[in-house]
Amino acid sequence: MRTRALILATVALMAVANGAPLYESQLIFERPTSDAPFHAHASCLVECPNGDLRAVWYETGAALPASYYSESRDRSDDVRIGGSRKARAAKAWEKPFVMADTFGVSDNNPCMVIDNQKRLLLFYPTLTGAPDWPWGSAVLQYSVSTNYSKPGPPVWSKQNILIPHVQGVKEVVESSLAAIPDNFPPDKVEQFRKDFAARLNNVAYYRLGWMPRAHPLLRSDGAVLLPLSNENFYVAAMAVTSDGGDTWTYSKPVSQTGITQPTLAEFPDKSIVAFFRNTGKEHRIKRSESSDGGITWSAVTLTDRPHPGAGIEARVLKSGLLLLIYNDVDKAPRNKLAVSLSTDRGETWQWTRHLEDSPDGRFDYPSIVQGKDGTLHATYTLDAKTIKYAHFNEEWIKAGDPAK
Repeated sequence: MRTRALILATVALMAVANGAPLYESQLIFERPTSDAPFHAHASCLVECPNGDLRAVWYETGAALPASYYSESRDRSDDVRIGGSRKARAAKAWEKPFVMADTFGVSDNNPCMVIDNQKRLLLFYPTLTGAPDWPWGSAVLQYSVSTNYSKPGPPVWSKQNILIPHVQGVKEVVESSLAAIPDNFPPDKVEQFRKDFAARLNNVAYYRLGWMPRAHPLLRSDGAVLLPLSNENFYVAAMAVTSDGGDTWTYSKPVSQTGITQPTLAEFPDKSIVAFFRNTGKEHRIKRSESSDGGITWSAVTLTDRPHPGAGIEARVLKSGLLLLIYNDVDKAPRNKLAVSLSTDRGETWQWTRHLEDSPDGRFDYPSIVQGKDGTLHATYTLDAKTIKYAHFNEEWIKAGDPAK
């Protein structure tokens, strides 16, 4: 077994060195063998300073009653944050373990980053009002570790909650309400405005409901930008820390509602691009840019990338190319998962290849990092039952999909 692992690692290194396409994949854990309902979703992974990989996701902690539909399983009382570690050069991932579990409520949408002090930061929202008021009731928690190089979960040195105080949310929401198209059904407009007027006058809606999803961005100056969206107003903003979470500041909100789950990528000129999950009917990913480190944002524009309303991630690679991983379908089911490369900051996309393309599958909520050796590591949900890991390089993407 050890010899086989060393052989596979050697083959992978030779492929990287020779610029040949590289692709390999495996499940982090096997699908449950029983018929009991189980749900695993929304992974995120990091490469550690020692070359280990760590992944997190949320999962149901035990078998659920058959009365729970799949849409309800991610907000049941036993949902927790699971995790695993793949040691450097190891063939397989460790047996999963619990990373975080707030007793009696649902923990969701985890994300991680390693800052410039080599601290591992884990963020996740706890849905205090689930199941009836799930996402909008989220309270954001975070943990910090400097001891995560051994098997099993990290040893947390700090755990805290973060209640964002983002200024300008009301103005963005009111501006969007005023801009509702004339052809919007009048009865729905009135109810929509009534509902939001009640929220705008309640401070709880501003402080709760902030959800992470994609990786935090380690900015070139060492600050960590945590991309967030508020599920009560569908407004995006960034939380910023330069001291491992001891203190926080916040960006201005992005100037449009209807966007969630931002993903951030920084270019060499220090400008930052954000791509958003779009809750509108365009079925296309949206984007905005910042020239001041993510504090203020340009007007939101529509990209040409197909979008079924699902998780996405972007990253600027060492080669200078911009990478986007996403479901390139207009609507559900999320049965295709693509990775695209751009030479012009995402205006156009020169190469696209599919990690998954099957009419009967579900593949979504991807996470992707670039390793120190330049290769790419991705995780994503497979049929809401397990998390799949893929390891590949830019040459594999540029080779394109094989002929069917």
